[in-house]
Order: sequence, then C-alpha cells, then structure tokens
Amino acid sequence: SSGINAEYGAVRSWTRLLMCRPTQFDVIHKGHNVYMTMSNPVDKQLAMKQWEDLRTTFTSIGVKVDVIENSPGLVDQVFCANCAVVWGGKALTSTMFNPPRREETDLTIEWFTKQGYQVQDSRPNGSFLEGCGDFAYNYDRKHAYLGYGFRSDEKSYNFVKDNLDFTGTEFHKLKLVSDKCYHLDTAMLNLSMGHALVFTPAFDKPSLDLIKEVNGEENIIEISEEDCVTNFVPNAIPVQAGDKHYIVGMAFSPSLHANLISLGYEIIIAPYQEFRKSGGSIRCSVLDIGI
Repeated sequence: SSGINAEYGAVRSWTRLLMCRPTQFDVIHKGHNVYMTMSNPVDKQLAMKQWEDLRTTFTSIGVKVDVIENSPGLVDQVFCANCAVVWGGKALTSTMFNPPRREETDLTIEWFTKQGYQVQDSRPNGSFLEGCGDFAYNYDRKHAYLGYGFRSDEKSYNFVKDNLDFTGTEFHKLKLVSDKCYHLDTAMLNLSMGHALVFTPAFDKPSLDLIKEVNGEENIIEISEEDCVTNFVPNAIPVQAGDKHYIVGMAFSPSLHANLISLGYEIIIAPYQEFRKSGGSIRCSVLDIGI
C-alpha cells in the first residue's frame, strides 16, 4: 500500500497536452546547458519516430494531444514546456534566457490566443521566466512551485503569483543550485498518488526542507544521479487514467523501477534519447494545457 489517500488524484492533471512536431529539431548551440556538447549529431529520423511514438503513447492512455507545427529555424521549439506557464485557462508566456529561443514567444502568444486562452506576455516584466520548465505542481494542485537559479529569475515568482489565480493552492519558490538541473523539471517530479521524486543535490537546503515539509517526508523518493542525469527521470510525466497511475518516462534504474511498481504505479518506457542530446526529455516536450 502506498499510504496515500485514495482521493488524492480526484483532480486530473496532464489530461491535455501541447506538443510541437520536431521538424526543425537539431543541436546547433553548444553549451546552453551541460548536456549540449554537440559530440553526437542528431539522428533526425529517429528523433521524429521517438516523438511520434511518444504522442501515440499519450493518446493510448487517454491523454488529448494538441500539436503546434515547428517554425523554420527554431530548433528548440519542440521543448514547448518552456513556452508558457498555463494555469486556470490563462497562459503566461515566457521570457527566454537564451536569445535563439526568444522568437518562439510571439508564436506561443498567437497559438494560445487562437485557442481562446487568456494570454499575458511576461516580457514587459523584465525578468526571465521559462514556463513549465520551472513551474511545477502537485497532482492535486494543492501546492505549486517556481524553480529559479539558472533559467528563470527569482523575481519572476511575484509576477507569476500576482497574475495567476492560486485560490486553494499554496505557491512556493525553490532554488536550483546544480547545473545538471537547470530547470525544475529536471530535478523533481510530483506523481499522481502524492509521491515526489527528488534529486536532492539540485536544491539548496531551505528549498529541500520545504519540499519535504509540504509533501510529507514519507512521500519523498530520493533518486540517484544516474536516474537524474542519465535517465532524466524527473522529466517523466504522471498520468492517472481511471484507477491506473502511469509514469511515462525515458528510462529508470532497476531499483527505482521496482520501487515505483511496488507503490502501485505502472511504468511506460518511451525511448526519447535523441532529445537528451539537447538536454531535454519527455516533460520538456509537452505542456499541460488542460489546467
């Protein structure tokens, strides 16, 4: 037994996702993160197959997927998690840290406006904010978090807090301190039965203490450097469908895989290694737009 309240997943997250078809995907900018070494060229055919298979995996477990087409020259647009913070039918569009990605913002504003979302451009705020790369929430949405330290600025916390409706949700900020975890979605994953997978070296002590306090120490699963850095486990996606609790991820160590199965989760492996060459994986490539 997981020891988690059966009602935990009554609120559904990750039921409608935005993905960008990676027709332009490539790694042409060295050093935007520690993974972008450009030592291995991208196999573009394989990347497209991995993306298509991932989309099929999501639809097969009842997730609705919207697709935005990749604009010419925007090699990182596939990582659409970074394009906005979406909450309560409102999209706060991003202010990207790396200049080559800044052209994505106008396209994001256009897409969400056409879809009928309330849209707010974060650029006039003057601080970096990289969407759901640095914005996360517990599956029941009672807690939400903004990660800062590498791509998003600490002062974006107040901007997000002031411009989204967090009624019923406590909104926290978490400081990232390891360049292996340049976004929050590379350091922590909140699962559908209330557990949190955490790479503890990614956070400063006050942030780690806060994660333990709000999630309950008994629900924290500390993951290894292998599961964080090689397997990109925090970049998996939790999906609850009926009484099934899925985790869609690229790879898991045998011990973590066994632990998650014992807690009642079903693991779905979705190969996505071509995108890791850019320092991204599954969660980087989807944006939860149903919230």
